[in-house]
Amino acid sequence: MNSSTFLRIASLINPFIGLTSATTSSCSNTNDFLTNPIVGPSTGGRSTCISGTIPLTLNTTGLNILYSPPQAQSAVTESLVELFQSDSSFIAQVTAGGPSTISGTYDIFVKLCHPSSSSSDLDSLSTSIKTVQLLTHGATLDHTYWDIAPGYSYVDAASAAGYATLSYDQLGVGLSAHPDPIQTVQASSQLAVTHQLVSLLRGADIAGYAFENVVGVGHSAGSTLTQGVTTRYPSDFDAVILSGTSASAATVALTVAAFNFINANADPAAPQFKGLPAGFLTQQSAAGIQFAFYRYPNYDEAVFEEQVANKQTNTLGVLLTLGGLVAPSTEFTGPVQIVNGQHDMVFCGGNCLYPTDQSEVALSTFYPAASKGSQTYIAAGAGHCIAAHESGPDSFNEMIQFLQANGL
Repeated sequence: MNSSTFLRIASLINPFIGLTSATTSSCSNTNDFLTNPIVGPSTGGRSTCISGTIPLTLNTTGLNILYSPPQAQSAVTESLVELFQSDSSFIAQVTAGGPSTISGTYDIFVKLCHPSSSSSDLDSLSTSIKTVQLLTHGATLDHTYWDIAPGYSYVDAASAAGYATLSYDQLGVGLSAHPDPIQTVQASSQLAVTHQLVSLLRGADIAGYAFENVVGVGHSAGSTLTQGVTTRYPSDFDAVILSGTSASAATVALTVAAFNFINANADPAAPQFKGLPAGFLTQQSAAGIQFAFYRYPNYDEAVFEEQVANKQTNTLGVLLTLGGLVAPSTEFTGPVQIVNGQHDMVFCGGNCLYPTDQSEVALSTFYPAASKGSQTYIAAGAGHCIAAHESGPDSFNEMIQFLQANGL
C-alpha cells in the first residue's frame, strides 16, 4: 500500500486531521492520530486493514453504582445469584445513588478494513467505497469475532462485496483502555463510544474522500448497543443488522450461570488479565462458553478453541446497566435485518423458532417504523456465535444481500 492510500484510510478514522501534501509524503505522521498504526491483511486474508488506537473523549451520564467489586469468588457468585433471582431488587439497590457523569479520554482499538487489491489501483479503489459497516462485538468477545479465520470472516465477506468495515474493541475490552469496571465501563459509556465512531466515519471530506453511508452491525450485547444508538440517535445509521438478539431475556440468566463468571485477574488460564482490577469478569471454563455460544457439532473445533483461548472480559458495570438501553427505536426508519442462530441459547433458549420466529418478534418489537426492506434470517444449525458456525458463510451472504437489496 502506498503512503497516500495509507493516510487516506487512517484519516477516515479521525476527521479532525487536515492532510496536506507534506503530511502525505510519509507514514511517520500517522502517529499524530492513530497510535502505533499497523497495516496488514485481515485474519481471513482477503482484506487490507489498518489498525491502532484512537483517543475518544467521553462526557456522558452514567449511574453512581453503590457497589464495590467483590474480591472473593464466593462474593462474585453471590452477586450474580442476587442479580438474577426471580424477585431481585439487586439492581434497584445498587443504582440508588442516582446519575453520575462519566468523563475522560480513553484509547479505543480500531481496525479499518477494505478490499485487497494491487498497489497500483488502491487509491481509486478506496475512493470508490461509499459504505462502511461499523461492527460491534458482544460481551466476552472482541473485534476478532468479525474476522475469526479464513472462511469465518465477516470482514472478508464484506470486503469481497465492496464494503469497508470498522471493527473495534469496546471500552474495557481487548486492546482498548480498561478504566474503572463499575463506575466508568457502563452501558452509557459504551454507547457513547459507538456514537462517536459513527461521527468520525461520517466526518467531513478528508483528502477528497468520505463515507456516504454507515451501517451499524452488532452481535449480542453489541446489538443492544447498536439498537441503543438507533433509539437515541436515529440518524446515525443508514441501516442496521443485529445478530444474536431477541425481545426476550428469559434465558440470559441461564447462560450467565453457565459462564460461571470469575474475576478475570484470578483466572490462571488467562495471565493477560492478571493486572486488571476486580470487577472485570471472564468465563471460568470452555464448557460454559460452549453451552452459551455454540451448538455441537455444527462448528469447527479449531474455531471454538480459538475463541476459548481469546476469551475476553465483561464488567459488572455493564451487566448492571445494559438493560437500561433496551427500548423500541420508534424513530428509526431505515432498513433493519435481524439474524439469529437457529439454536441460540442466550436469547432463544436453544430454539429461535419456538414458539414463533423470535427474529420476527424482535423486528416488530424494536423497530415499528423500519422500512419495507427490513427482513429476518435464521442461521441453520448455529448457536449464539453465528460467525463461528459452519453456516456462518451463509449468514454473511444473507447480510450482504440485505444491504445490496436496500441500495447500500
